[in-house]
Amino acid sequence: MRVRQTSHRVKQTDAPIIVKTQKLTASAKGVVSLAQGIVHWNPPQQATDAVVEAAGDHTLNQYGSGAGLPDLVKALEHKLATENGITQFEVMVTAGANQAFTNVVLTLLDSQDKVVLFKPYYFNHLMAVQMTGGADNVVYGRCNPESWHPDLNWLEGCLQSSNPPRMVVLVNPCNPTGVLMSKSELQRAHKLCEQAGAWLIVDNTYEHFTYDGRQHTCVSGPHVVNIFSMSKAFGMMGWRLGYIAYPNADLAADSEVGFQMSKVQDTIPICVTQMSQVAAVGALDAGSPWIREQVQGLSSNRSGWCCRCLT
Repeated sequence: MRVRQTSHRVKQTDAPIIVKTQKLTASAKGVVSLAQGIVHWNPPQQATDAVVEAAGDHTLNQYGSGAGLPDLVKALEHKLATENGITQFEVMVTAGANQAFTNVVLTLLDSQDKVVLFKPYYFNHLMAVQMTGGADNVVYGRCNPESWHPDLNWLEGCLQSSNPPRMVVLVNPCNPTGVLMSKSELQRAHKLCEQAGAWLIVDNTYEHFTYDGRQHTCVSGPHVVNIFSMSKAFGMMGWRLGYIAYPNADLAADSEVGFQMSKVQDTIPICVTQMSQVAAVGALDAGSPWIREQVQGLSSNRSGWCCRCLT
């Protein structure tokens, strides 16, 4: 009898490095893992209170909207417009930023399409492309060896080639380097992708983790999709809450982006756990002032580690 094999796609997918590091730290003494972005604080009290208050709401036992709870979508729209400066967009709530990225890949890429990931890249981005059949079409972008900023001159040449990529992925601030791209860098990447007819995907998971007076910025446009997470800044890793800001039908290069992405959403989670979304509404009520208090406490840790590593 012929033995059935697992798929070629999944065999070409890397194993998650976090699992490897967890095994390493568990098996050796004196090992400190810096592999996974886990904050030491819990979600704001407003998130906990919102969950307790909603515990008896039987409507939360039902399927919810694929886009997200209306109250959460409204709060995210306000945050994206006022804090991130994004315009003419729609929102889709996802089970974390990893699912958000997978939604985007499944919606915008075919397996034969090229996609740019700048080294060092976020490993789950590569895994999502590999798992959907695009393992052989990943183009690894260069970063400046001293600053670790993406080499946009290299990107310009890549996008002007005879077989340009269909998608360019940036992580800002970068995971794993922590590099924060400037507004001018983002605008240049935006313009290069626009001219080449390529999608620009920006993962803003660490948007609140900026230091030395620098500010995180976003770009928006008909070919730009922004991804966000509530895991890190709000201490909601286990609640699995991310979201996508994609161009609306009036702006988008393809007016059916939202409709096509809803097929992916309905196939994978149907909707994000509704109680997680209730918690997210409460967390957003605490907002950026609460986040700044938490992140400020990391500055001494950051400077201390940097000093030790550089001496």
